[in-house]
Amino acid sequence: MIGKEERGNVALRHQSSRKGSCGDASFWILSIIFEFKGAMSLSRLLIWVLVWVIFLPVHADAQVEKDSLASYDLSEIVIGGQARQEQQFNRVYRVGLARLASQDRPDVAGVLRQLPSAHIQTNSRGETLVYIRGVGERQVAVFLDGAPLNIPWDNRIDLSLVPSTVLGDVSSEQGAVSGAYGPNVSGGVINLQSRRLGQGSRIAEVSFQGGSFESRLGRGMFAHRGERSSILIGGSHESRSAYSVPNQVNVPFDARDDVRVNTDRRSSTGYFRFEREYEKGSIGLTLLHADAEKGVAPEGHLDPLTSRVRYWRYPVWQNSMAIVSATRELVGFQVFSTGWMTRFRQRIDQYTSATYDELESQQRDTDLGAGARFVAERRVASLDLRNFAIVSTASHDQIDTDFSTTGKLVRPEQSYRQRMLSVGSELASGVSSRSTWIVGASLDIMQTPETGDKPGRDAFVEPGFNLEGTYPISESVSITANAGSKTRFPTMRELFGTALNRFELNEALKSERTWMAESGIQKQGERLSFDMVAFVRRTTDTIDQTNVVVGERTKRKRINLDGSRTVGIEASGIGVIGEHVSIDGHATWLRPISLNEDGNRHLTEKPEVLITLNAEVSLIPNLKVQTGLVYTGVAYGLAEDNSQVRLPTSTVMGSRLSTNRYFSSSGMFLELYAGVDNITNAVQLPQLGLPAPGRSARFGINLSY
Repeated sequence: MIGKEERGNVALRHQSSRKGSCGDASFWILSIIFEFKGAMSLSRLLIWVLVWVIFLPVHADAQVEKDSLASYDLSEIVIGGQARQEQQFNRVYRVGLARLASQDRPDVAGVLRQLPSAHIQTNSRGETLVYIRGVGERQVAVFLDGAPLNIPWDNRIDLSLVPSTVLGDVSSEQGAVSGAYGPNVSGGVINLQSRRLGQGSRIAEVSFQGGSFESRLGRGMFAHRGERSSILIGGSHESRSAYSVPNQVNVPFDARDDVRVNTDRRSSTGYFRFEREYEKGSIGLTLLHADAEKGVAPEGHLDPLTSRVRYWRYPVWQNSMAIVSATRELVGFQVFSTGWMTRFRQRIDQYTSATYDELESQQRDTDLGAGARFVAERRVASLDLRNFAIVSTASHDQIDTDFSTTGKLVRPEQSYRQRMLSVGSELASGVSSRSTWIVGASLDIMQTPETGDKPGRDAFVEPGFNLEGTYPISESVSITANAGSKTRFPTMRELFGTALNRFELNEALKSERTWMAESGIQKQGERLSFDMVAFVRRTTDTIDQTNVVVGERTKRKRINLDGSRTVGIEASGIGVIGEHVSIDGHATWLRPISLNEDGNRHLTEKPEVLITLNAEVSLIPNLKVQTGLVYTGVAYGLAEDNSQVRLPTSTVMGSRLSTNRYFSSSGMFLELYAGVDNITNAVQLPQLGLPAPGRSARFGINLSY
């Protein structure tokens, strides 16, 4: 709920002096482009990435300064230069380990609410997603140890199934971010990093939690860091039978007894992280596997006799990742590289009714992906030059099966593939500058060489740019500015997916382009720190949905709006009152409007006001109370006749009481806690027919040694 706010872009790494030519760096970028255009296979890319990041740093001839290894963090994406890293002020918001540890949440979705402007919502597919400043999940990229978590088929990930067990840091950056993050980041980025230990440290942790509706959580972690190597191993298992909804909520077609139908879930995860520092470089390996099954709450406002309702279950949901990161010095450039491989499997079972006893159809998906990022930095005169390239490939194989009274019909397997490439450069102010600035440009490309049984599409090619600057007007106050433009490509699912015949395809769907600008002021102090930003976003060809009648059935269809505009103000801060009380929070006001020839209207499901407040009080030694409040303002949902329905506002409160003790003789730390979410059982309706959970309680124990 609460923890000291930490700000600082520790992802920015740079050498103080570099010499050499850029010939080899250019060769690597040209090689990436050649591989991309040559329609690389998945296996070819994987071999190429692994050979480069594993063997080249170890056998490099160039020398790395001894003190440079300590400053590199392979888990984060490299953007900006040393000048920006050393500044007290920047645009990154960070949630540190202390606050993460007090969340008692098994998944990433439970901790992201602490980020400014973050709105967490579970959609009608049962996916828990994050929205930043009202920007949808397909424009916000989520990275784990430098690799994208989003599944390329739909460019999003169910964050409720991504484990939080081993996280040591969560950070976000909004506005026009660096092109080094890659494509589809017009809404900003979220970085998740593994826990890091100091040299010579070792820790073992185990936690057990129980709560309402038979919820259970068990997790453990072991980490050790020696002189040159470190290792982290973690795992978790959690389950629940359902979640409740308040009595006042109106879901007339959801048969229930104060419990939301079909909301059970089970999830198990395993995690491994290894790092090794060599004399001439460093290398890191991350392995993640998640295995889950769950139900999906149906849209309770729709009459199944007249509307097509999702009665879905996910009996299979598996996500596996391998991430390799490395750094090395190459002819005057400091090169950072990250390669990743992903495998995602899921099965969707569609039932005929809310009894979930008769199967209607089934969809089986297998997604394979691979990619690599290369960033090469060097000093040019008094400035920092950065070249980058990101290449990725992904495939999606899908088998649909229909069940009827006459038997089972298995449709032919459909295969889809996409390839993406981003290249660009940035120039940043040097270490001697009092103010800092960055200017960057990039080019994004997406191809879809395989489109199943759907018509092919031409390649999407779009440029982008970003500008930003920070000027300190005193030791504690600075002003910042940021501007740029970025494109969001339509996903393969938006172009070719029908979601078990729920969507009508749009062969004319185009990319959307966003122009953005913001300006703000920051103050850093011992007892009070705050940040206030005013921003504006103008998007053309905004991708949205509408309802269309096909035959006798109502379906959804993706369309390009004439455009949309969002203006807003975001404020965040933390204050310390005496020795025993601290308060932090953030507030956002938005005006999200779609621009149409037939009249402007609100963008759907984008709250106009979002306020989060947290307070921490130390009552007596070793006894702590943490209380949080989230206010969600007016938003609008889309009815089947395409009219907009005003969604109610909500104020949700939660509290956590904890006590701890340290046993000096054994070195063991013990914490006991109990918490309640949504204390007042308030109604939350982020989307029509899909209320958020009501009141729930939890209690648990944390042990560390």
